[in-house]
Amino acid sequence: MRPAAAEAARLPKGFTAPPVPRRNPTRRPDWLVAYTLLAPAAAVFAAFIAYPLVDGVTTSFTDQMVAKAGSFVGLANFTKLLSDPHYLRAAFNSLVLTVGVVAVKLVIGLICAVLLAQKMPARGLVRALVFLPWAVPGLIAGLSWKWIFDEQAGVLSYLVLALGLSDQPIYWLSDPRIAMLSIGTAMVWHGLPFFTMMFLAALTAIPGDLNEAAAIDGAGPLRRFFSVTLPQMKEVIFVTVMLSTIWTFNSFHMVFILTGGGPAMRTHILPTLAYEYGITQSQLGLGAAVLVSVIPVFVILIVLLTRRMLSSKE
Repeated sequence: MRPAAAEAARLPKGFTAPPVPRRNPTRRPDWLVAYTLLAPAAAVFAAFIAYPLVDGVTTSFTDQMVAKAGSFVGLANFTKLLSDPHYLRAAFNSLVLTVGVVAVKLVIGLICAVLLAQKMPARGLVRALVFLPWAVPGLIAGLSWKWIFDEQAGVLSYLVLALGLSDQPIYWLSDPRIAMLSIGTAMVWHGLPFFTMMFLAALTAIPGDLNEAAAIDGAGPLRRFFSVTLPQMKEVIFVTVMLSTIWTFNSFHMVFILTGGGPAMRTHILPTLAYEYGITQSQLGLGAAVLVSVIPVFVILIVLLTRRMLSSKE
């Protein structure tokens, strides 16, 4: 007995089995539709991410120069970097700059978000002004800060001289002692709105009942913030810090525009040092090795970020 007939025999009298759906011969399989839709994105990923990554890794194991084919040298480039004072300084600058800038953006962004969440006159205008730097392209932001820090015609030097804080111009970008601080200031200004927006969105998503219940129990504003508000924001804080860490570490344009790695290669970070070795000095293999050396760090950060985002969805 056929399955359809057997099913019909088990039905009560007066009931008929539903018609068996017929397979549409012209319908494409679901997997074919899925692969067709994914093909353009996969092609872009392969052309602009996968291929450059593989090419960079393979180049890092060669002594390739500009307009000159290289030969395989194994780990020679990486061994050279470990004894290179410029590489060690750039790695130190990258670490200090990333940690310092992200920490400052975290604290100030949290304060700004708490203030912007309060009712105040012209709150919409204030929010727009706070978020404005995020809309400025990185190139324009770098050029603007380069003009602000100019020791002769810059606004900052003019204010310092006008207020009598110094009797001579301050070399914000030429003095190695303060050049990194100047770069960090520009990075904080440009990236602060991202922290503020993320934290403000997290604050508005917290149910008001929690703070009201804590207030009824006698908790003051600070205790409510650290015991109620901050724990509710921990997932957003983690994701924001991880993303900002990756972006700040790779902030090539700001350092390149403001100082170009100078003076005397004292303000290089790893991305600008890779450009210095690979493009300026034509040592493509050594420049690629600089960037490949930090791939494990980014893999760890991306894995942590992905795991946290997936766990938060669950």
